[in-house]
Amino acid sequence: MDKLTDFPFGLAKASNDEKKEYFLKMTLNHPKLNEAFLEVIDRINTSPSGKVILVYGPTGVGKSTLCKRVKKEIIQRFLDNGLNIQNIKGTIPVAMLELPSSDNGKFNWRDFYKRLLNEMNEPLVEYKISRNSEVPNKKIPNHWPSTSPELRESLENAISYRNTKVILLDEAQHLLKIASGKNIKDQLDALKSIANLTGALFILFGTYELMDFFDLSGQLGRRTKEIHFPRYNLNITKDKHDFHSVIYTFQNRLPFIEKTDLLYYADFLYERTIGCIGILKEWLDECVNEALNKNLPSISFDVLERNAPTPSKALTIAQETIEGETKVNEQGQSIYLLRETIGLSTNSKQTYNESGKSTQGRKNNVGIRNPTRDKIGLKEKQT
Repeated sequence: MDKLTDFPFGLAKASNDEKKEYFLKMTLNHPKLNEAFLEVIDRINTSPSGKVILVYGPTGVGKSTLCKRVKKEIIQRFLDNGLNIQNIKGTIPVAMLELPSSDNGKFNWRDFYKRLLNEMNEPLVEYKISRNSEVPNKKIPNHWPSTSPELRESLENAISYRNTKVILLDEAQHLLKIASGKNIKDQLDALKSIANLTGALFILFGTYELMDFFDLSGQLGRRTKEIHFPRYNLNITKDKHDFHSVIYTFQNRLPFIEKTDLLYYADFLYERTIGCIGILKEWLDECVNEALNKNLPSISFDVLERNAPTPSKALTIAQETIEGETKVNEQGQSIYLLRETIGLSTNSKQTYNESGKSTQGRKNNVGIRNPTRDKIGLKEKQT
């Protein structure tokens, strides 16, 4: 083993618990994460109020990390601007909630309302009453969005009074835990209704299952925006380079004096993570814990192999991911079906110039250039 030249500063004499905590809390701003982050922030800045945005990708790609980073960015921007705001007490610019998986297979709306109210520091959640005289007296099942109207009203008021602009919902695929397609449509409709009434932007982070919302209704598709957070695909040259760069960075952040050449095992790391950095990080977390508990000088291949995701688990994630990626690609190809449906030509892909005019059907005379202004000098190299 080589000595690590980039050993984390200050950890050489740290305790094993401190080393574990350091690595556990470490996150990397890798290219795929940063691209998704910038796109989410751009949508927040440009989307009208009251919209719903879906962020989907493979299991373990890093959606929870992305969700937390978006929350941190919103809070930081609020604090930066808050210096010029006189009355910011009680304001909660963003609320984040991880949706739990239901025990009985059905999403519990009453539990959702209560959890989000608690997240927003709402007092006396258990003692809310509805001011709506039209609310029925009969008990409404907890898996219906219309359950507990007193809690929903309180949530709408809390979002409005606390000037909450963004609601982040992690593991949002749990919203789909419901009996039928019609009920699934009602799930997103309920969130959209709250967003419309309060003006808050709802951003849902989840697996490719979130794409099922678009299969239910054209109206839902029109009222929601989507962002794809993909994995690294080793069949793509840039992705392969970036994935190896991530491995190298992790390698140089391992809290050990001796270096483990993780790049040597790059194929094995990709095999069990299918290019998802969240899975890779959890795997390395377990390796670091075992190696430190046993006072090992580094992470050996035995430790790496012992803590690796099982082949069957990796295969399941790979199959689900390929299925989701196929649906994403089919969405991109739907332009041909769209043009056929509305009676436009499907012989070639329609392209447009900057003025918005179609370029289809234009022909150039052979040997005659289009009128252009010739450039003079050398083209400056981009750095």
